[in-house]
Amino acid sequence: MPLYDFSCADCGTRFERLIRREADVANVDCPKCASREVSRELSLPAAPISAAQSLPTACGSGPPCGAPWCKRTG
Repeated sequence: MPLYDFSCADCGTRFERLIRREADVANVDCPKCASREVSRELSLPAAPISAAQSLPTACGSGPPCGAPWCKRTG
């Protein structure tokens, strides 16, 4: 189920909507003004994460959490 970007022709609001079937695109209305005059925008895929980039840890910031996988020190 892809997430599509839309823009409203009446009020200019940009929003996202989860579309289950292609036929559902015709029934999308603006969340701000309820207009059906919306158009689907070009959506770009998320950039892949390279090995050089690191994901945030589950334990957040501060002192080490003590979990075996926690790599923070001090």
